[in-house]
Amino acid sequence: MKSELKKLKDNCWKLCSLYIRQSAADQNGYAKCYTCGTVKLWKELQAGHGIGGRTNAILFESKIIKPQCQSCNIGRGGNYEVFVMKLIKEIGLEEYERILQLKRQPKKFTLDELENLQDYFTTELELLDRAMK
Repeated sequence: MKSELKKLKDNCWKLCSLYIRQSAADQNGYAKCYTCGTVKLWKELQAGHGIGGRTNAILFESKIIKPQCQSCNIGRGGNYEVFVMKLIKEIGLEEYERILQLKRQPKKFTLDELENLQDYFTTELELLDRAMK
């Protein structure tokens, strides 16, 4: 059961990452790194979290997940100085603090929750695909 949950969670993250990066892309497939502004094909970007320590409680919180280049996400450890300031301007301090509190709450996914997330992201990706055609 645990390995099934892990596989499903990993697949949900893969779909979530695809969704975040593709939804930020223009008609030609290019998107900007949220933190440095570098423009790359969405496939060359990563999905970075605006709050460190990706706990289960915020792993799929799309408000804080943005496209990032590898240099910012990995090389600069998320480039949080820029990320957090932009994110607070975008979603507001109150919402940012709410999500920060959420991070501290323990969360274990159920099979149903992960299956629902998988269905959600699959549907959203299909809608994006149709919109790009």
